[in-house]
Amino acid sequence: MELHLPFEEEALSVFLKLPGEVCNINCHYCYEKRKPSGPYKNINADMLSEFLKKANKRPLALELHGGEPLIIGKEKMLSLIRECQKYEGPIRLKLQTNLILLDQEWIDLLKTEWPEIEISTSLDGDPASTKHRVDYLDRPTYKQVEKSLRLLEANEMKIGLICTVTKPALKRSKQILDYFMGFSCISLLKINPCFDFNVMSPKNKGNIESIEILNPNGEGVPGWGITPLEFSSFLKELFDYWTETQRYKELLLEPFLSIIRVVGGKHANFCVYNQFKCANMLSLYPDGRVGSCDELDSKNSLLSYLKDFESLDDIIHFQTNKPLHDSLNELLEKCEDCDYKNTCNGGCLATRGRFRGSNLYEEYCDYRISIIEHVKSKIS
Repeated sequence: MELHLPFEEEALSVFLKLPGEVCNINCHYCYEKRKPSGPYKNINADMLSEFLKKANKRPLALELHGGEPLIIGKEKMLSLIRECQKYEGPIRLKLQTNLILLDQEWIDLLKTEWPEIEISTSLDGDPASTKHRVDYLDRPTYKQVEKSLRLLEANEMKIGLICTVTKPALKRSKQILDYFMGFSCISLLKINPCFDFNVMSPKNKGNIESIEILNPNGEGVPGWGITPLEFSSFLKELFDYWTETQRYKELLLEPFLSIIRVVGGKHANFCVYNQFKCANMLSLYPDGRVGSCDELDSKNSLLSYLKDFESLDDIIHFQTNKPLHDSLNELLEKCEDCDYKNTCNGGCLATRGRFRGSNLYEEYCDYRISIIEHVKSKIS
């Protein structure tokens, strides 16, 4: 297996890091805050215009991201959306927000300016499972999110939701699914693992003392993290409950949709189960950095700066970062002789890169095989 490099007609997923790593909450596991940050800046309309010109009308899936994208304010957001409206190629627009700042004015702006916008948020399960999704004083944030979810319901809007499984969520899969089923605005629930390993926490953020207690030396699995086999157990229990209670009729659930599709020989939408990996993803930061997938280590994932290339074609095949290309291909070489390569498709390369050289590297593969086999046994 080799890294799939995007063809001209294939859409690129682009994470627009509107305020960089700046956010109004401070989740213990936030990977964005581990990246280098300078003076506070935003991606502005001129920068976005320049980027879009260099996209040369190719298909784009732009994601308004952060940090927290709504923190830039409505006026600046409107200017960015207006730039997107000028783009002459195929374009989808997404918004990933923690919902803390969402109000009726935001909803009206988004519905008016881009009615088809795809909104997604994050909430790490029921209140007992959200211990690590907190503000800068370690206060829980779920109540503000719940309020915004009810506001979305009142506006008859549908959204996707990402649930990051941290240690408090283990053994609570049933309670978590029941909780999310209580919000009619959630149409897709994506379950992501918190596979943090050997990560360095920021040293100058508000609740750093509590973070350092959970991750004192940056080695191994931090206090909020889980292992691949722990996640496998969580997913199996969740899948069984989702199917036995027939909740699949009301709520779509990833990664199960993707696993069912690849087992059936179809294409999965979720990148950790399809062939479109880091090469099909770009991240644009306020200082002009353009990198690959935003979950990759920032030092190693840099492709260029906006001022230094003429077209996206100059960077998307890793011409400017051959060591990253070679490293990702090295990870995929391990998959070549695996019986599950056409259903697993290599998993998350950012995670596998963190696990490389540890006992969790093999455990990651074991977890993937285990959950694929579990789903196959239930649907056959």
